Amino acid sequence: MKYAKLTLISVMLIFAASVVWAQCPTCVQPQAVQCPTCVQPQVKCIQCCPSPQPCPKVCGCPCPSAVPAAMGAGPAADLQCLECPNFDPAYAQKMFGQYTTIAAVTAYGAQHANNSNLRAISREINGYMNSAASKLQGYYYGLTCSRLSVDCGAGQDIIAQFPCECFDGVYATTLSQLLSQARAADTLGSTRAVTPGMRQQAQFLTSKEGNWIFRLNRWVGDNQ
Repeated sequence: MKYAKLTLISVMLIFAASVVWAQCPTCVQPQAVQCPTCVQPQVKCIQCCPSPQPCPKVCGCPCPSAVPAAMGAGPAADLQCLECPNFDPAYAQKMFGQYTTIAAVTAYGAQHANNSNLRAISREINGYMNSAASKLQGYYYGLTCSRLSVDCGAGQDIIAQFPCECFDGVYATTLSQLLSQARAADTLGSTRAVTPGMRQQAQFLTSKEGNWIFRLNRWVGDNQ
């Protein structure tokens, strides 16, 4: 009889624990997928298509006031309504595209900007963007066992719309806005991403992007 009571109590405790477990949040850190035996290649940097040749300068052209229309609206709007478990892979995919686009634009600016400060900040941003994109490639592969591809057209479409005259001002303004788009999405990633490395990178880049935006906007204000 005593054994039967103990058995009954044990069953009741197991049932109660299962009810509590069922009420726990289902959104936890995504588990790495068991990928095929062919291991993920190590990505040291993101290579994009060659930059187009700069157009010849023509004297007397009016300075355009708008940034290239090809820049688009940025990734934040597409990420705004996503929650775990869908957020992490979507964030990695969207930001990989944003980072590689900025990398392509800054690679071009580092070569063709007339101002030495703009060339220097372009090289700085380019290094961070390539590194961040490489890390996102690894996170995405761990979640999906598939690799992200570089969309060379996005960066080249922006570059193709840069003016020959007044390049520096339009370039700096465009880069500031591209970074603002990235920062808006990285702000979401810094709180919603569940993958620890992805969240930490978003937090780090949010701060870096704010600094770059400030420096670029100050340069534009001082030189336009």
